[in-house]
Amino acid sequence: MAEIELGINTFFALGRYPEAEEWLHVVKDLLGITHVQFCFDMLDPIIVEREVLERKCREIREAATSKGVSIDTAVTGEIPHKSNCLLDPDPTVRRCHMRWFEGLIRSASLLGAKASGVYLGTLSQRDHEDDARRAYLVSVLLEEIASLTDVARQEGHECFLWEPMSIPRELPCTIAETRELLDRVNAISHLPVRLCLDVGHGWFHSPEAADHDPYAWLQELGHAAPVVHMQQTDGKGSRHWPFTEEFNALGVISAERVIETLERSGVDKVQIVFEFFYSAHALADESVLENLKRSAEYWQEALARR
Repeated sequence: MAEIELGINTFFALGRYPEAEEWLHVVKDLLGITHVQFCFDMLDPIIVEREVLERKCREIREAATSKGVSIDTAVTGEIPHKSNCLLDPDPTVRRCHMRWFEGLIRSASLLGAKASGVYLGTLSQRDHEDDARRAYLVSVLLEEIASLTDVARQEGHECFLWEPMSIPRELPCTIAETRELLDRVNAISHLPVRLCLDVGHGWFHSPEAADHDPYAWLQELGHAAPVVHMQQTDGKGSRHWPFTEEFNALGVISAERVIETLERSGVDKVQIVFEFFYSAHALADESVLENLKRSAEYWQEALARR
C-alpha cells in the first residue's frame, strides 16, 4: 500500500495571511494538516535582500517546527507563471531567471525543504511555431534543469520537481511529452527530476483523450510524482476549486478514485497537496476558511477509509 500524506501549499495565504504564525494556525489548528508546500510568491528569493531572506526563512522554519508542521517542498508561484522564465527567447534574460531559480533552491533548503522547482517556463508563440527553434529551446531547458539539479544536490535536496502544464507552449503538457522529457532530463541530471502532477492540468484540446483525463495522468505517471497538486475541477480547465459539496457536485475529482488510481500507479510515497486559489480581494476570510475546512474533512475522511 502506498504511503499517502495530505498537505497544502501556501497559495491560500497570499495577501491574506503573510505572517507564518497566521497561516500555520490555519494549516495545523483549523485543518489538522502537518505538511506544507511553501510558495515563493510569499517571499521572493531575489527581490528580498539576502539578510532579510535568510532571517525570514529561519523564522518560518522555526515557527513550523514549533507547530509540528514540516515544510517538505518549496515551489514557484503564480507570479513566475506570468513569465517565460527558462524558455525566454533572450538568453541573457534566461540567465537572470536561472539566478532566480538558484535563489529559490537555496532558500528552499533554508526552510528545510527537500525538493523545490515546479513551473519552469513557457515558449513564446513565435518560438513554439518554429520547429527548429522549439527543438533548440527544449534542449536548452533540459540543460538548464540539469544545472539546477546540481545546485539542488549541493543543498541536500532529494529531487527536483517539474510540473506538467496545460498548453503546448508550456512544457510538458501531454503524457507522451512528459515521459520523453523526463527521460531526457534524468539522463543528464545530478539528482532525480520528479513530477509534481496537477489533476487540473493536461492539454484539454489534445487529440489523445488521456491527455485531458486526470486519472490517466495519475495512472501513467503517478509512480514518478512524489507530489500531486489537488483541486476540484470540471475536467475542462484548471479551476482550483475547493472540495465542498457545491463544487464536488460540479467536479470530476473523487478522493476515493484518486487514491485507488495512485495505488495502481506503483508510487511508494506521495503527498497530496491542496492548491486552491483565492483572491485576496474577493472572498471574505470566513468563506476561505470554511472552504478549506470542508476540503480537509472530505480528504481526511477518504484517507481514513482506506
